[in-house]
Amino acid sequence: MAARAAGLIVVALIVAIASQVIAANQRAPLPASGSRAAQPAAPAAVGPVDLPAIVDLDVGGGQSTASDADMVRIRANIVFWSDKLAAHANDFVAAEKLGESQIELARATGDLSAYAAAETAFDTALRLYPDMAVATTFKGVVLVSLHRFVEARALADSVLAKTPDDPTSLATLGDASLELGDIAGARAAYGRLATLAPGAAASVRLGHLAFISGDPTLAVHYATAAVKQSDADEDGVGERAGFYRYQLADTLIATGDRKGAEKAYRDAIAHDPRSFLAHAGLGRALAADGRLDDAIREFSSAIAIVPQPDMLARRSDLYQIRNAAGDVKRATQDRQTILAIAQLASATGNVYDRTLSLYLANHGLEPAHAVELAAAELEVRKDVYGYDALAWALLSDGRASDADAAIQRALGFGTRDARILYHAGMIGLALGDTPRARTQLTAALALDPSFDALQATRAREALAGL
Repeated sequence: MAARAAGLIVVALIVAIASQVIAANQRAPLPASGSRAAQPAAPAAVGPVDLPAIVDLDVGGGQSTASDADMVRIRANIVFWSDKLAAHANDFVAAEKLGESQIELARATGDLSAYAAAETAFDTALRLYPDMAVATTFKGVVLVSLHRFVEARALADSVLAKTPDDPTSLATLGDASLELGDIAGARAAYGRLATLAPGAAASVRLGHLAFISGDPTLAVHYATAAVKQSDADEDGVGERAGFYRYQLADTLIATGDRKGAEKAYRDAIAHDPRSFLAHAGLGRALAADGRLDDAIREFSSAIAIVPQPDMLARRSDLYQIRNAAGDVKRATQDRQTILAIAQLASATGNVYDRTLSLYLANHGLEPAHAVELAAAELEVRKDVYGYDALAWALLSDGRASDADAAIQRALGFGTRDARILYHAGMIGLALGDTPRARTQLTAALALDPSFDALQATRAREALAGL
């Protein structure tokens, strides 16, 4: 759960890209004759390039999987719609379709610049046709995916002011509110979504909200329900079946059921072998069981599909722990790649800032920069993991008292997350509060020792020294 929330993918967790309640080919009706004199006429029907549904409330701001054939199709669609828009500058449908294709590319590859290109395309469509609801909806998807949550919430509010029962905007509003630390706002939006569009997309969100609110039993209940609902709606096959099983596994491992999580991760991979999220989650579970070779293989499978900084960081730590021939070099290469990805991604915003801050703090690198990254993001994203990241960065910078103030804000959410408990314990240790350190470090390891292989080792070492 922590990984998903940190950019869960994923969580992470998590982030709206659409829903079973919207058909992919649904388009806003054209304005009545004379209602907007400046509106261009609707373009003629377009060619045969197949663009399947990617509007999906359930697979949030993270990524999907794509075969080689899918990638050929996605790139062909981008060329097709780009050429059509270039030839007909007023073709708002081509602009909107181009944006959809760019989202699909971003989800398949993890390339954040594709989200930026999608935003440009949707802005073009909306400039040409301001009432094009689907372009507005997808722009909200892009804003959430780029972690521009304040803008996403504002956009969702503007849509809901006109269309209070729009499910996708309710999902976006809830996702953005949760990332901004507005638990009450997220609960209201998700509750309304569940009433209007009951199903897996609503259930998985309610499950994540329950976890953040400190109710692990309810979180597992909703995550399990989402799998059943998805199977009932879509026969339990393919990417979505794999996605919901991954979400269930992530919830199980975060709430202390590592064996159940391992089974669910394997089930997710069986349904979608290219689910890099499930491969990485399985790697977490295996590492916690001491199966380092198998864990590294799973992380390598995930990274080969879509390289994500968090996954590279985890694999580099496993190389460090295993320390076999060549592992030092492999770990160094992974860490260089993490910094390179973060630097490239900075051109499209702060998507990886929290991940980078945690990585730097975990490894005692550039502590002042770690604090700067975490503090800047917290200015606009005051969620539980924002306070946690700032606390950890402050501790790495030798500011234990400031770190304690931040971690207390994180603990105030009630979230039972092993990483937060570990950070709280290490801060207590730095402050000389041995009872607190012992209690929280013990709780972290008892709850979920998979939260971070290297840090779990340090937690055990700290406990042994108390």
